[in-house]
Amino acid sequence: MSRYRIRSREYGVGVRRTSGSRAACATRPTSGDGECSVADRGTAVYFPDTLGELLLLARREPDALIYSGGTFILNQRVSRFADLPPAVISLQDVEELKRVSRSERYLEIGAALPIRDILALGRSNVPECLYSALRMIGPAAVASLATLGGNIAVPGRILTSVPVLSLLDARVELRRQGSSRWLAVSRVHKPNGNLELAESEVITRVRIPLQPWSVEVFRRFGSELAPESEPLSFCGLARTSNRIVEEIRIIGSAGLPAPLRSRDVESELVGRRIPLAERDIATAVEVYQTLGTGLTPIQRDRFVRLVQWFLLNLPAS
Repeated sequence: MSRYRIRSREYGVGVRRTSGSRAACATRPTSGDGECSVADRGTAVYFPDTLGELLLLARREPDALIYSGGTFILNQRVSRFADLPPAVISLQDVEELKRVSRSERYLEIGAALPIRDILALGRSNVPECLYSALRMIGPAAVASLATLGGNIAVPGRILTSVPVLSLLDARVELRRQGSSRWLAVSRVHKPNGNLELAESEVITRVRIPLQPWSVEVFRRFGSELAPESEPLSFCGLARTSNRIVEEIRIIGSAGLPAPLRSRDVESELVGRRIPLAERDIATAVEVYQTLGTGLTPIQRDRFVRLVQWFLLNLPAS
């Protein structure tokens, strides 16, 4: 194997043996360098240094777990040790996935850039609704590990950033050896919860359009990591001028693959005068009350109330 196959390092909390020779490591490595065999550790952890090495490894190990900050994986463990698959590819040394660029039209963020570093860009460089959402992902210790790509790419779960990025028309770059493509964040998760990624594809960048909005609102109750908290996220965007709605977007999420959004309602509200007529608000609320399945009464009530509050408080200009 090539030099980047495995760089053995000692794990602070140790290694747990599972069936046969398989082992699972529960935290990031802290020291050491050299060779390590699957038999020694049970789980082969690869540390590519470049994007090219990453894509080559992803092709050679199509079933490997792509490990970025690992916060979701560690959160879901049922014991002291995370239960990792036989092959793991860590992104921690791939600096190409931690770059940021900004133009007049877009903000591009590397998929492995920690949330902490995105917040460090400041509110003037990050859309307000996204900035507010990222602040709620976790405390400083979590934000220093969690990444935007990782927050997007959890199968079966819609985590904090996804509804906001969807509303902003953000896209992700998907790369594999020899090809690349762009995919809307709103399409990353299939209706059944699986990811719309081909074999060996890796999320490398997130491209976020920069548009002027008169109001950007984000609210969250509970946590998607704790279903018993009845989580609900809400995001609303509106652009108004001279007491007219020029564009409006509303989305809600209960952590389930299906978003709570009605493009028909959004289209109907464009061109309406502010303040919106009670009839227009009532019609919109009636539609939003019927969206989504699997919501608890509390989740649905919170979402509908937030929609109503948002529509009642649209700025005139």
